[in-house]
Amino acid sequence: MIRIFIAELRKLMLPRGLLILAAAAAAGLVWSLLPSYREFPCSPEVYAKYTAELEGELTEPKAGYLRARLEETDRLLEAYGEMRQRYLDGELTLEEYSAFTERHGTAKAERETVDYLCRRCETLLSCSGFEPYIFNDTDWSGLLAGIGFDPVMLLALLCLTVPVFDREYSSGSIALLLTSKRGRGSLAAVKVLTAAAAAFCLSLMLSGIRLGIFACRSGLGYGSLAAGNVLLTDSLGDTSLIEYYAFDSLLRGAVYALYGAGICLVCVICRNTVFTFVLSFIICAAPVIAAGNLTGTASAYLLPGTLTVRMYPAGLSIPGELVICALHAAAIMLMTVRIWRKRRKRA
Repeated sequence: MIRIFIAELRKLMLPRGLLILAAAAAAGLVWSLLPSYREFPCSPEVYAKYTAELEGELTEPKAGYLRARLEETDRLLEAYGEMRQRYLDGELTLEEYSAFTERHGTAKAERETVDYLCRRCETLLSCSGFEPYIFNDTDWSGLLAGIGFDPVMLLALLCLTVPVFDREYSSGSIALLLTSKRGRGSLAAVKVLTAAAAAFCLSLMLSGIRLGIFACRSGLGYGSLAAGNVLLTDSLGDTSLIEYYAFDSLLRGAVYALYGAGICLVCVICRNTVFTFVLSFIICAAPVIAAGNLTGTASAYLLPGTLTVRMYPAGLSIPGELVICALHAAAIMLMTVRIWRKRRKRA
């Protein structure tokens, strides 16, 4: 079995397979370098200013400072009409009115951001599973929120795994393989394992490229902080940002391994390269549509493919999800082997 597995891996690593891996790595690099158009809930510049001023462990005095700043901002905005009338009535000099309008303009520009920071701090202070920390999290928020459906990964997965079974049909060697003892079932099982392993490794490679690009751009200085500081949830406990990204990459790899096994099943059913590509693409892309209506941990358990669309939800049992993916893959392998054996009876 091990020899067959190694032989199948070598087939994938032929020049064509290496070219696919190189193209996927290059495309993943370009995809990671594309500008992000994520909508930020407030002014990034003002947010950076206040987080730099307050950076460090979040305490009640820091939250109180923000609340006081918000109240001051609201007072300035409410006083505009009165101050303008006083200036028109001659009670204020031009210099006094100009100084007020300058402070009013600053308050107007900062109000939304200060309000957002106040609400964020209140949420963090209510969390007890980790030590709240205030910092400019825009880069990490962008990294976590920007991870979604990856067309590069899907296309590379199809190009890499479809030939695992398809080459036997296209070359006509299946008739010979089915006459051998190992070719009746063991070979099919090993081929499924090979496709799953290749998909898993490919997913981890692209996740590593994404994290590497992020590290070059923004650094990993805040990576040891609790992920709850960015995601505003107590469900992750003291899981750090780096750990959260690593766990998500592991789960994403497991789902793509499941996809790799599924593509093998589609291939032995269709026995046609074009049909296999089209049908596999539809099946793998279906969670993108379903994810819009399915959220939370229940959807991740019922439909693991939704984990390829967004980061895994807080509260999800990682071992439990891995077991579910393994059970699904095992069921797909059994169906693939059974259909493969039926081809022998017809041959």
